[in-house]
Order: sequence, then C-alpha cells, then structure tokens
Amino acid sequence: MNPIISIVVPTYNRAHLISKTLESLWNQTYNNYEIIIVDDGSTDNTEEMINPFLSERVSYYKKANAERAAARNYGTQKAKGIYINWFDSDDIALENHIAEAKKMVEIYHASEWFHLNYSFLINSQTVVNKRTDISNNQLVKGNCLSCNGVFVRKDIALADPFNEERILSASEDYELWLRLASKFPIKSSNTVTSTIVQHDERSVLMSNPDKLIQRFEKFIDLTTSNPEVVKFLGRKLAYFKMKNYLILSVDLAANKHKKLAIQYFKKAIFQSLLFVFEKSTYAIVRRLLF
Repeated sequence: MNPIISIVVPTYNRAHLISKTLESLWNQTYNNYEIIIVDDGSTDNTEEMINPFLSERVSYYKKANAERAAARNYGTQKAKGIYINWFDSDDIALENHIAEAKKMVEIYHASEWFHLNYSFLINSQTVVNKRTDISNNQLVKGNCLSCNGVFVRKDIALADPFNEERILSASEDYELWLRLASKFPIKSSNTVTSTIVQHDERSVLMSNPDKLIQRFEKFIDLTTSNPEVVKFLGRKLAYFKMKNYLILSVDLAANKHKKLAIQYFKKAIFQSLLFVFEKSTYAIVRRLLF
C-alpha cells in the first residue's frame, strides 16, 4: 500500500464505542488510506471488538499504557501515509473525511499541515463548529482545532511529536499545535468531515483540581519556555498566559473549587488587563457568586 493518509486511532478501554468510530472510518468515499489502531494497554475487550475490522488496510498494535500522546507517536512511526491524521476512538468520521483531505493536499501542494472543520453531537443534536476563521493567530486565543480534523505531513509529525508527559494529557494536542504554528502556516477548510461525540466518559473532562492545575501549569511552562513559540506569541505572550489562567479558573469554579478558582483568577488579572474583555471572566464571576 502507498496510502496518502494514515489515520492513527489511539484507544484505551473504548470497546463499547470504538466499533462506531471504525465503521465511520471504513465507510469513506475515497479509499487510498490506512487505519492504524494503537491500543494503549486496554483492560477490556477492545481487541475482540477490533478483530472484525482488521485487513490489509486496518492494522492493530497493543502496547503498555503510556497515555494518548505516546500512542499517537507510536502509530505515527508505523504509518505509511504521506499525511498523518490522529482520530479519537469515540468520535465519528463523515464519509467525506478522506476525500476532503485529499482535496486539501492537492490544492495546497504538500502543505505542512491543515485542518478540516467539525461538529459536535450533544444530546443527540448536531452543532457545527462556528470558528471557521482558523489561522495561526487564532490559535493564540485558544485551541480551536479538533484533533480529528488535523492532518500533518509525516516528516513533520516525526520531527515534532506529541509531548508524552502524562501530566500534560488533554493539553498535549494544543501544545503541539502551537509548536507547529510557530514554524508553518496552517491551511483550513470550512467543510465539516467529523463529529466530536460529547459523553460523560470523555477523558478530557477532568474534575481533580490537583491534576487540572498540574496540567495547565505544565502546558504554560512548556509553551512559554520554547523560544520558537515565544517568538510566535510575540506581544501576545501575556495575553496567552492570562487566557489560560482564566480557562483554568473556569474549570476549577465549575467543579466547585472556589478558593483555587479565585487564586488563578488573580493570576490571570496579573498577566493582562485584557481579562475584562473575555467571556470567561464573567463565567467565573457567575460561578463564584451563585
């Protein structure tokens, strides 16, 4: 096989969800792609659920648990495609996912990386992502990309892998996007090709305050100590720190950790007075007061 796209699907104990994901990835209108499933040490019957899908185009690897970043990097190393797409094992690909990626490859002539638009499935209702103005500058304001919609040229994915520190998990994708944005302009399409399925088990929903704080502090430290990312952020460095402290404060307030929320709200204020223009500020105030 000489696939254009390699879809890397990291998974951990998603036996009850992964079949729908794989069915959606299999039912594509364009067929020159491969699927690489990386089982990150599952203890359920994931392998049993995957077996019917295995073929020349679909491969399966199981490794010791080391979190999703390590699983994605492992799959990238096994990939044969020109581009890598990391697809979550609880989401759904529309049938145009690979066809639209092929169009982007042709339009932008081997662009370093690009992004396809996505939707959310929330309580059986589909909501399309409204942030269609995807650009490098937009990434300064927050992580507006879906990992499912990101395609990175393999040589670049190998040179700039995901950071595998466990404590960073759930922010490892944003940290990588900023590193890539500091080097290459992102191309994007407003065409929706995947759906993020919101459910109670999504691992990005972290309620442990210590882990939340450690994750955000690690993310801020990694990004603001990287010379290329700092140069990319430029005059917006203080704004970037403020924005992330605000997001952390919102998460803490949402999980009823009010004292900690106030502490990081103060850190945000100290970084930049632009906090007054952020919607997150008023979300924090509402949660703290009511």
